[in-house]
Amino acid sequence: MSMTGSNPDTTTSNTVFKRSLLAICVAAASNAAFAEEEIPSHEALEEVVVQGVRGSLMNAQDMKRDASTVADAISASDINALPDKSVLEALQRVPGVSIERFAAAEDPDHFSIEGSGATLRGMVQSRSEFNGRDSFSANNGSGLNFQDVPPELMGAVIVYKNQTADMIEGGIAGTINLETRKPFDSDGQTIAFNTAVNYTDMREAATPDFSGLYSNTWSTEAGEFGFLISAANSKLEVSNNSIQQGVPELKAISGVGERWVPINVGARLVDQDRERTGGSMVFQWADNDGSKLFTAEYVRSDADQSWLEHAFQSDNTVGEPSADSTYNDLRFISGTLEGATGYNSYTRQSHSHTLVEDFSLNLELNPTDRLQVTLDAQYVDASTKVVDLSVFGHTAADVYANFGGGTPDVAFLAPSSSSQTSEEYFTDPANYFYLAEMDHIEDNDGKEAAYTLDVEYQLDKGWFRSVKSGLRASQREQTTRWSTYQWGVVSADWAGGQKFFNGVHDVDPWDGLPGTATYPAPEYGTANFNDFFRGKTTGITGGTLLVPSPDLVQNFSRYREQLGEISPDFFTSIADRDGVTNGPFVPDEINPITEDRFAGYVMAEFANADDTLTGNFGLRYVDLSYETTGGSSFAYLDDRLPLPADDLAFFNGETTSFVDNVSDQHFLPSFNLKYELQEDLLVRFGASQAIAFPDMGMLRSYLGVYAIIEGVDTDGDEVEDTGVVTDYRAGTGNSRLKPMQANNFDLALEWYFSDVGAVSGTLFHKDISDFFTSGTFPREITNNGVTRTVQVEGPVNFGDGKVTGLELAYQQFFDTLPGAWSGLGLQANYTYVDNKSIPNQNLDSQEGGNVEVAFDSLPLAGMSEHTYNLVGLYEYEDISARLAWNWRSEYLLTTRDVITKLPIYNGEGGQLDGSIFYNVNDNMKVGLEATNILDQITKTSMQVNEEGQKLDRSWFINDRRIAAVVRINF
Repeated sequence: MSMTGSNPDTTTSNTVFKRSLLAICVAAASNAAFAEEEIPSHEALEEVVVQGVRGSLMNAQDMKRDASTVADAISASDINALPDKSVLEALQRVPGVSIERFAAAEDPDHFSIEGSGATLRGMVQSRSEFNGRDSFSANNGSGLNFQDVPPELMGAVIVYKNQTADMIEGGIAGTINLETRKPFDSDGQTIAFNTAVNYTDMREAATPDFSGLYSNTWSTEAGEFGFLISAANSKLEVSNNSIQQGVPELKAISGVGERWVPINVGARLVDQDRERTGGSMVFQWADNDGSKLFTAEYVRSDADQSWLEHAFQSDNTVGEPSADSTYNDLRFISGTLEGATGYNSYTRQSHSHTLVEDFSLNLELNPTDRLQVTLDAQYVDASTKVVDLSVFGHTAADVYANFGGGTPDVAFLAPSSSSQTSEEYFTDPANYFYLAEMDHIEDNDGKEAAYTLDVEYQLDKGWFRSVKSGLRASQREQTTRWSTYQWGVVSADWAGGQKFFNGVHDVDPWDGLPGTATYPAPEYGTANFNDFFRGKTTGITGGTLLVPSPDLVQNFSRYREQLGEISPDFFTSIADRDGVTNGPFVPDEINPITEDRFAGYVMAEFANADDTLTGNFGLRYVDLSYETTGGSSFAYLDDRLPLPADDLAFFNGETTSFVDNVSDQHFLPSFNLKYELQEDLLVRFGASQAIAFPDMGMLRSYLGVYAIIEGVDTDGDEVEDTGVVTDYRAGTGNSRLKPMQANNFDLALEWYFSDVGAVSGTLFHKDISDFFTSGTFPREITNNGVTRTVQVEGPVNFGDGKVTGLELAYQQFFDTLPGAWSGLGLQANYTYVDNKSIPNQNLDSQEGGNVEVAFDSLPLAGMSEHTYNLVGLYEYEDISARLAWNWRSEYLLTTRDVITKLPIYNGEGGQLDGSIFYNVNDNMKVGLEATNILDQITKTSMQVNEEGQKLDRSWFINDRRIAAVVRINF
C-alpha cells in the first residue's frame, strides 16, 4: 500500500510484531520510502506481542533498517504515548537533532515551555510534514511549529536525512514526517484512553491531560471498512526566573585597570500557560480483492500559548560600581552598582493562538498485480494570531551583585538618595511612575491545496524491480500581517510630566518639589520575589515589587482604553497610527504571497538476485513561482537646500503598490544504495541534490525608500548652497530570493544484532550554495515618472559552504542477563557537526530585513559541535522505566540580541528526564513521568569583542515537571 508520490504514508501502531530473519516491520509496510519485503510463505512465524518500550524500539529499529534512504524514527507502540511529553522533546533523542529551548532564537531573554524549534545536523532548513504531505504553520516561516502539535496523535515521527526522488522537495537538512494512526493499522476494535495530571513545582500548579482513541474495522461483502477518531487536550502551567547582566562597558577602575563592568542587572519572573488541543478522524475502505484502498483523513492541531512577565531591568540605565567592588583579571565580580535612575518595573503579556487543519483524500488502485496508481488530494488551512502588550513603570535603584560563584547573588536596594528602607521603598507607589508602553499584533492566515498522481509498475526480470513516476501540483496562499513592536511614551518629565502609581501627576518635575496634581491612576499590581530563583538569591529586597497591573495587558481593547485615559495626549496604539488601512496594520506590514509549485519525478528501484544489494535512483523536476504583493513608500525630501527636480519628484512622500512575479526551476537527482554484507550487517550510501525555500517573511515586497543627501559648496564661500542625493536606499525583504541548494552525501554502516539491538555510524557531508544572508542588491524603482536604481538592503543569496559530521547510535536490551536483570537496556547516540565558510543568515524573518552584526567570523547560529543522548531503560514483566539525559555543547543563539546588539551564546548543558510505569493488568498501566529532574540552570553569554571574548549574560531556572499517568487500552 503506497500512498503518494510525495512522502508516502507510514503506519506504525500495530502492537503485534511478527519475527522473521529480517525482523520485518509490519508498521512500515505501506511506505514506499521503505523497502517492501515479502515473508516467505514456507517460513513458520512466531507471533509475539511486543508492547511498551521494547515494542517502540523494535518498531523504530525496523523502520530504520528497511528505509530506502538514510533515516531514523521514533515510534509509539502504546497508543497515545510518544516517549516524551511533546513532539520536540521526543525529537531531541534522534541522532543529529537538537532543539531550541528559548521562545525564539532571536529572543534569548525568554525561555520556552517545551522548546520552539529543531535543527537537523546543525541546520534549520528541514521540511515538516503530516503523513508524507506538506504542512505548515501560518507564520513568517515555511514549516510546522512542532511544539504546537499534540504528541498523543502520533504513531511515529520519521526523520529522513537524505532524499529519494518521490519525496517532496524543500529540506536541505532533511525531512521530519509526523505519522498519525489509521484504522487499518490493527484488526477489529481498539479503544484507548489516557489521562494525566501535570504538576510543576515552581508554579505549584496541577493541570490535566486527556487523550482518547476509538478505532474499528468491519469486513463486509462490499469490502473492509475502517473508522478512527482520536482527540487530545493538554494543559501546562510553568514558571521560570532569570537573572541578567546589562550591557558591559570597559571601564578604567582606579588602582585596578581596565575591567568589563555591567551597566546594570535585571531580574525576571515569567509564568507560561500552554493549552494544546488536537484530533484526527480517518475513514478507510478496501475492496475484498485488494485492488482498491481509499483513505480520507482530517487532522487538527490547535494551540494556545501565553506568558505573563514581571521584570525589573533596563536596557540603558547606568550604575557605577561602588568603591568596595571586587574584580578578577577580566571583569567585575562583586559590589554595588549605584546611582541608576532608570530601572523599568514592567508587566508584559503575550498570547498566541495557532491552528492547523489538514484534510486529505487518497485512492490507491491496483489494476493488475504489477501496476499501482495512487491519487492524492490535500488541503491545509492554517492561522496564527499574536497579541503582545507591555506597560513600563519607572523608578531608581541600586543593586548589589556577586558573580563569583555558580548562581549569582543579586539584591536590588533602595537608592542611596532615599531615606526609606529597601522594603519600604519598593512597596511605595509614590516611587514609581508610568513611563511607556509597547504593543504588537500578528494576524496571519495561509491555505494550501495539493494534488498528486503516482504510478508504479513492478518488474520481474533482471536488476530493475520497479519503475515509479509521479506529478504534484500545489498552490499556497498566505497573508502575513505583522505589526512593528511600537514603543510609546505614557508619561515623562519631557512628556507632560510624570504620572505616579499613587495617582500624583508631577507636571513640573524640574522644580524639585513634589507634584500636587492628580490623575485617574489605574490599580497597580505586585510581583512576588520571595522565593526568587528557588531562594538561591534575593532579587528584590523585601520580596515585593510594584508593577503595572496585569489587567492593563489582558486584552487589546482594555489596553487601548485604559492607557488612553492615563495618557490622552501621548498614547497612540498601533491600531490608531496614521496610515492604518487593515485592522491595526499599515500597508507595509501586510504581506500577501502566492506560491505555485509543480513537480514531477521518475524513480527506479533495483536489486540483485538475492536482494542483498538494493537501491533506487531518480530525478525530480521542480517548477516554483511566487507572486508577492507589495509596494514602495517614499520619503519626503527636506528642500532647505536646492535639490534636483527629478529627485524632489521621486521622493514625494507617496506610497505605490506593485505585484512581483518570480519563477525558478530545478532538477534534483538522487541515488541510494543498500548492501547487506551479511544477514545482520549492511552498508548504506545516499547522494542527492536538495533545495530549501526561504521563509515567507524574507519574501516581503514592501520597500521603504530613502535618500542619503550631502550638501555641496558650489561658489567657494565655504557654505553649502545646494544638495546632492548621493545614494538611493531601501530596506525590506527580497521576493526574488532563490532556494538554497545542497549536494548531500551519506555513508552509513548498520549492524542489527537483535530485534532491539543495533549499532550504527553515519558520515555525512553537505556542499551548500545560495545561502540566505543579509546584503545589498540593486533594483530599479519608478515613482512619479522618475526611475532610480535603489540599493535595497535585505535578504540575498550569497556564498558557498560545507557541513560535515558523524552520527553514532547504539541500542540494546541485555536479554542474556539472569532474571530481572534481563530487563536492563541502553540507548546512546552522539553527533559531531562541523561547518566551513557558512554565512549566518543575519536576517529578521519577521521584519524581512537584514540585521547589523557586531562582529565578523561568528559560528553558525543554532549549531552545536557536539550533542549526545544517554538513555537507561528497564522493562521486565509489569515494570517499565526510562531515564534519559540529553546534552549539547555551546552554540550561538543569535548573531545580534535586540537589547545588547551583541551575539548571544547558549552555554553547554543537559537535561535529565525519566518515567516509570506499572502494568496493572493487560488493559491498564499507571506511571509517573518527570522532566528536568536535576533542576538544570541554563546559562547564556555575550561576545564583547572581535577576538571572541565572552562574558556572562543570563541565568535561567524553570520548573521540574511531574505527571501522574493512567493508560487504558482495549
